[in-house]
Amino acid sequence: MAEDEDFPGRLLHQVALWDNIDFLTDLLKDDEHKKFVNSRDSWGRTALHAACSNEGSGCLEILLNAGALVDTPCGSRGDLRTALHISAYIGCPKNIQTLLNHNANVMLQDSNGLTALDIALNTENTTCIKLLKDASDSWEESQNTIHMA
Repeated sequence: MAEDEDFPGRLLHQVALWDNIDFLTDLLKDDEHKKFVNSRDSWGRTALHAACSNEGSGCLEILLNAGALVDTPCGSRGDLRTALHISAYIGCPKNIQTLLNHNANVMLQDSNGLTALDIALNTENTTCIKLLKDASDSWEESQNTIHMA
C-alpha cells in the first residue's frame, strides 16, 4: 500500500497490516468503517490480504467475522491472489488454518494458474503443504461424493 494512497477503508488496511487487534475491533464497531471491510487499494487488495502478511494474525479472524470475503482475489498487479495464496507464499500455517476454517476455496488459481498448494510446494513449507494438501484432498473427496450421488 502506497503511503500517499487514499481510498475508503484505508485505515482498516493499515490496522490489519500492523495486526492491531484492539484498534480493529473498535473500528468495526462503527458502521462507517465496517462498510469498508472489503474495500480495495490500488492493487485490489483488501484488509484481509493485508492481515495475511502477519503469521498468526489476530486481525484475520476479526475481519472474517465482520464480513470480509475469504476468497476475494486481489487485482491483476497482485496476480489475482487470494488471502490463502498470500498466506501460502509467506508461509503462515496459522493463517491458512483460519482461512480454511472459514471455507476458503483451496482450488482457486491465481493469474499464473497456481493454487495455494502449488505456491506452498514452491516455497517448500511442509506445514503449509500438509494443511493445503489435506484440504485439497477433502475437497476432491466431496466432489467425488457429489458425482456419485
